[in-house]
Amino acid sequence: MSGIQTYRNPRLVHIFDKLGLIENFWTGIPRTFYSYKDYEMQPEFNVSDNFFVVTLPNVNYQNDSIIDSINDLGLDILKYIKEKPGINAPTLTTLLTGKYPSITLYQVKNEIRRNLNNHIEHKGSKKTGGYHLK
Repeated sequence: MSGIQTYRNPRLVHIFDKLGLIENFWTGIPRTFYSYKDYEMQPEFNVSDNFFVVTLPNVNYQNDSIIDSINDLGLDILKYIKEKPGINAPTLTTLLTGKYPSITLYQVKNEIRRNLNNHIEHKGSKKTGGYHLK
């Protein structure tokens, strides 16, 4: 890792660059270090004469569980469920309209079904039950 960059096939690299498939020449390794600057775990580089192998630790792995990437809507839903265990989808929709004016009941239920089912569960009947954190 002496800062020298070489390519096996410079013509192919040139073509990929012209097609917009390469971004920021010579910045991969410094960007990798920068991305991990706030973490205890660091990337591991194994270098030989012919190749190098980079092992990137999963920084989302904490306390024996993986924190999924959840979008803003999902985080807001989880926040309301944490504040009000047993809350139902229509009430969630009403609370979320302040931040998401055009949100629908369908969108809330879809977010729960697709992205949050590992984090929350529905307890009780369909009419009177509500959502709780697992």
